[in-house]
Amino acid sequence: MGAEIITIGDELVSGKVVDTNSAYISRRLPTVGLDVGYHTSVGDSEKDISQALRRALNRSQVVIVCGGLGPTVDDITREVAAKVVRQPLVKNEEALNSIKERFARRGLEMTPNNEKQALFPLRAELIPNSLGTAWGFLLRERGSLLFFLPGVPRELEGMVEERIIPLLSKERKGRVYIRSRVLKTFGLTESKLDELLRGATGKRKNVKLGFLPKFPTNQIRIVVRSSSEGEALRVLSQVEKELERRVGDYIFGRDEETLEGVVGRLLKENQATISVAESCTGGLIGHRLTNVPGSSEYFIGGVIGYNNQAKINLLNVSPETLRKHGAVSRQTAVEMARGVRSLHKTTLGLAVTGIAGPSGGSPEKPVGTVFIALVDEERTKVDGYHFGGSREQVKALSSQSALDWVRRYLKKS
Repeated sequence: MGAEIITIGDELVSGKVVDTNSAYISRRLPTVGLDVGYHTSVGDSEKDISQALRRALNRSQVVIVCGGLGPTVDDITREVAAKVVRQPLVKNEEALNSIKERFARRGLEMTPNNEKQALFPLRAELIPNSLGTAWGFLLRERGSLLFFLPGVPRELEGMVEERIIPLLSKERKGRVYIRSRVLKTFGLTESKLDELLRGATGKRKNVKLGFLPKFPTNQIRIVVRSSSEGEALRVLSQVEKELERRVGDYIFGRDEETLEGVVGRLLKENQATISVAESCTGGLIGHRLTNVPGSSEYFIGGVIGYNNQAKINLLNVSPETLRKHGAVSRQTAVEMARGVRSLHKTTLGLAVTGIAGPSGGSPEKPVGTVFIALVDEERTKVDGYHFGGSREQVKALSSQSALDWVRRYLKKS
């Protein structure tokens, strides 16, 4: 059974707003055995919306349409849908009363144009919206299910979880169960991953591997299809273990896990703390660590020692080290790491110094030269890299590499 997602809005096709709804829905539909075959985006044009709906009806059995259910003149999805299925629009009093009550609770005036949000095609099945005024609706047409939902992500996600997924689970008899897992890797190219995983699924025809490059990581998606949920989960576990065996410690996380989240969990498990000295990354590592709720348990503080005087004053880097080896050097990275660890009295001290570019490089130390140091009470690890790409990419690779060092260190502790 194929599914299709149609997103509507001039703001989407112009690039002014990024479509996150399609990605979210595409992640959720496989849980009820649905493969998404098409993503379509169209502007606020009656002709384009009509063509997209008619095309979807001819090729997909489940269609989810997002956007164009608001009160303004450019919100025309309901009108176009009614014409496509040849049903008149009728006012629904339950929806209208809900909209009026919502305005009243918030102490706002309800303008007349909001009443159009209570209009639906005659045979539509309504989908209440507990977070907004734009109710959705379902049309059953030519054996297909057409869901119409508001474009506001928070509202749409609530309706998908509360209404759409349960309804599809109930209506789809004898469905195929689709279960998936994403393994996130860092440090291997996509081509190397492909080489390592060749033949990993054996002769299983119900398993598919996909590669998802997402800078600075490469991700592996495992998809298993089965007539039994238990069998799908069993096979998924087997394939995941085989991939772990082949790829090893390059896998840093699964599904929604982030590297900084994994590092935080490992720090807590090891009852360890960390402080960070940053130069070329400009606070990016600290930002990522503190994006994790509860990070104050293990992240004690950081220093952005961007110029030489800051490195001397705040991190106790020796002026002689800077004169002899330069700010971008193994020696400076080590002294930065030791300095920040001493300053904050943490288990670990992490430091990054480098040349992010696009200027500032030299033949000896070209743009992209980065040194990372990690120290604890007894050990010191330091190494250098030559990262390619833009300034932003060099910073991203530096922060990713530094955090991956911490992950690997903690896993061996």
